Amino acid sequence: MQKFPSTEAKDKWGVIIDTALQEPVTITKHGRPSLVVTSIRDYEELQRIKYERLKADVRAGFEELNSGNHTKLGNEKELHAFMEGIKESGRKRLDE
Repeated sequence: MQKFPSTEAKDKWGVIIDTALQEPVTITKHGRPSLVVTSIRDYEELQRIKYERLKADVRAGFEELNSGNHTKLGNEKELHAFMEGIKESGRKRLDE
């Protein structure tokens, strides 16, 4: 993956676009990755993958509920901890 400093991005935008059609391009700010420029094809594929994972997670959740193999939450604190666990699990799956 090629990298371009944000200070050069405006002057090299044409090169960045041409490169991004072949592979994602990282734009850095102060030496750290700031954003990625990618083709619409790659972006749509990433969105499709995220959607399929979400559907699979929802399907698995319904299967677990329907099987009766789930934990009942007794109070607001348990519910909050449960929801935080779901959020963290989702973040990890999206990073895969």
